[in-house]
Amino acid sequence: MSDLILPPTLAVLLSAFASCFQARSVVVFHWLVVGWIQCQGRRTLTGVALASGAMAACHISVFHRFFSRASWSLDALGRVVFTLALQWLPADQPLVVLGDDTLARKGGKSIALASMHHDPLLSSARKPFASFGHVWVVLALWLPLPFGSGRGFALPVLFRLYVGAKRGGERQRTGQAQGQVGPRLQAARTAHAQHQPTTKLELLREMVALVAQWAGERAVYLVVDSAYAGRTVLEDRPANVQVVSRLRLDAALYAPPPRRRPGQQGRPRRRGDCWPALQDLIARRRHWATLRLVLYGRAVEPRIMPFTALWYGALRSQSVRIAVVRDPRGRRRDEAFFCTDLQQDPAFVLQTYAARWTLEVTFHDSKQHLGFGQAQTQTPTAVQRTAPFAGLVYSLVLLWAAAHLQQGGTLGWMVRPWYRTKTAVAFPDLLTALQQDLWRTRFSEPPVLARRPRNPAPAPHHTQRLAA
Repeated sequence: MSDLILPPTLAVLLSAFASCFQARSVVVFHWLVVGWIQCQGRRTLTGVALASGAMAACHISVFHRFFSRASWSLDALGRVVFTLALQWLPADQPLVVLGDDTLARKGGKSIALASMHHDPLLSSARKPFASFGHVWVVLALWLPLPFGSGRGFALPVLFRLYVGAKRGGERQRTGQAQGQVGPRLQAARTAHAQHQPTTKLELLREMVALVAQWAGERAVYLVVDSAYAGRTVLEDRPANVQVVSRLRLDAALYAPPPRRRPGQQGRPRRRGDCWPALQDLIARRRHWATLRLVLYGRAVEPRIMPFTALWYGALRSQSVRIAVVRDPRGRRRDEAFFCTDLQQDPAFVLQTYAARWTLEVTFHDSKQHLGFGQAQTQTPTAVQRTAPFAGLVYSLVLLWAAAHLQQGGTLGWMVRPWYRTKTAVAFPDLLTALQQDLWRTRFSEPPVLARRPRNPAPAPHHTQRLAA
């Protein structure tokens, strides 16, 4: 399995992960990355192993044991990706990390740590819908890579599996005996019962603490949706972490606590007078400032109402900088955003929050083109490793494309007449370019030298004796 031919750019990236594995696991890791990139169908472990071309050199169980038994850590791989990604971010700029969760639907009641979750794609405002599967809380690093028309990309770094309280997914099949429990189903039930319950906000807080430690003294701006803008994430966060998120229009806002008068007794006040409802403040506003921005790739001129207030329900220790946005055309409803850094202006708050959409693009591309969550692994350890591996491959593809351009390579796409306005490469184009580079390297490189030296030439006296 050591006779693997890789492009030089990809080989340099994979060599950075050598310290995360043992000697045998490093080779399996290389084959899995290559197989994950070259696989054309569903990203099951069998399909990835066949696409890697290593089936003639090892047994299929080697790839399964890599996820279920091998000694390696996902956080260690995420730190290597984080270190490699920092090379593309100027040292004087703060780090922007994006946090959100995504659902990977599963089929099979013997899959460990799967439970029932709210399905946002199948649900409607009138009828909610739940699906059986895994919910992954992901923390990604936003990077302005040298392609993509300046929109940036979200590179997944850390992953945590959220397990719901209701397992479900055990409806009996037609013709199956009632009450029949096999060893795999029993193992899945036991894993769910023994799992320590944690909330999504606690999982995100754990990952943010790791990234803040890796960042050192650099400022980190965490961008999350309103579902994660809670007290668990906002309060007692690391000193170098600031939060940018959406503010609920029904949030209770307060004035800062007044100063204590000389000789005043009693406990100091932690909040001032309660403000009117945010919707009432918006309705009373007559003068709005106009701001010219580029959001989601479009030039816009929204109207802004900035102010500072204390959101005591979520953050009791400090005030937040709030920016209310109004569409001058009246097509969108008013929205409010906040930042815990009081020194930032509304333009920074809106542009930073707009970068959160790149994480949604990452979820879409990693599921559609890299099979995020398609592997049918069942044991708890394999479940917690297999799906995040697809996210790490996504980051490697982006880092390879950036390094490939830096070294003088080109990235293009197949011209399609129906895409008349396409001006930048997308992730499928980058994945195709890497696949072509892998095949080009494999067929253009000279054959691998023999492992054993050839037999020495016969001695002269021996040759004469054979001639006689």
